[in-house]
Amino acid sequence: MKKKNKGNLFVETNKLYDSCKSFSLLSSLIMWVSIALLLLFPLFGFGLAFFAMCFLCVGFKKNLIDCLQNKATRIESIFNYYKNCISAFCLKVSSMALTMLWSLLLIVPGIVVGLNYSFASYIFAENSNIGTINCLNKSKEMVYGYRNEIFLIYLIETLFLSMSALFFSSLIILLNFLIVIPTWANIIIVFACTLFVFLIFAFPYFEIMLANVYLKAKDNLLKNEKKTSKSVSKD
Repeated sequence: MKKKNKGNLFVETNKLYDSCKSFSLLSSLIMWVSIALLLLFPLFGFGLAFFAMCFLCVGFKKNLIDCLQNKATRIESIFNYYKNCISAFCLKVSSMALTMLWSLLLIVPGIVVGLNYSFASYIFAENSNIGTINCLNKSKEMVYGYRNEIFLIYLIETLFLSMSALFFSSLIILLNFLIVIPTWANIIIVFACTLFVFLIFAFPYFEIMLANVYLKAKDNLLKNEKKTSKSVSKD
């Protein structure tokens, strides 16, 4: 069954993406533009942008979950989690810190830990009162059995970024035959174009793919909990 799910990962995502395409693209655009504007603030721009990203990404993921479940969705809902901005920030920093610490010891354990926390933001999006530790632990529990699919998603994201950077680098090289552009300008152009295409267009697609895996893992967890409760009641 799991092999079949892996084979259908892109087929499922393409169908879901068609139904949520406009909404997810617009939500992604508004979210990243808002974060980019915060970068313009002097001195504290990067800190403000990172802080805002923590709760805006949670709102974006909640919108995706609602869209995939055919619930009512609103673009402005991505800003709803500003009330939980501290918790969202703590969750993001905790997951990043734990992943980095394990990566310093060994690369493979670091990758596994990073995969274990892939559902943390989705869990927080649906229950913002669960707490950081409980959120991370529940994510680890739900990810079990779905690590291969999640790893595949991250791997394809990385390949997409690499291929996009290679594509824009090739265009810049060709352009330099016509117009001489400074090296630093070439690097900035390639970086900006790659980041723009990924964040605005590719990011929503891969997030829908991950959200779909999350919903499957959530349904599987609920089924197991029901079976466990039934067996306990019979005993």
